[in-house]
Amino acid sequence: MVLQLLFAPYTPDVAQDDFPIAEEAQRLRRLRRRRKAESLRLLDMERRQKQRIEEMRTIQKKDEENMNLKETIRADVRKELKKLEVSCRNLASLLHSLGIHVGGWPNPMPQEVQTAYKRALLTFHPDRASQSDIRQQVEAEEKFKLINRLKEKFSPSL
Repeated sequence: MVLQLLFAPYTPDVAQDDFPIAEEAQRLRRLRRRRKAESLRLLDMERRQKQRIEEMRTIQKKDEENMNLKETIRADVRKELKKLEVSCRNLASLLHSLGIHVGGWPNPMPQEVQTAYKRALLTFHPDRASQSDIRQQVEAEEKFKLINRLKEKFSPSL
């Protein structure tokens, strides 16, 4: 009988005691997978955040370079337009020297100057300038300002 007990097969009572241990091991594996997934998600978020910061720095640097370029171009354009402003005796001569057709040139009537003025505003409006060419943008802005300034200056004579 003692030999029978020694060589007896494994009883199912012991297997039922192991069931909570297997369940606990499975729960721990799921928990490890979740932690690993969360860790990977956080690393990916951090990588994307660093990438966005780098993109923003690049954009800011490019914007700063464009602003510096615009300012140097603006100084050159203002110099040229200042010479033009000094040489013009009235709004019609300014418009004519900017390449705007003024009807009845060299002695236009006030209505002809007014229509040429409106045409010049449309031609040199900053929103109509090429967005890709910085020089054209700056020239349009400065010419637009000059035309408006001289319109106010010469408006009593119109």
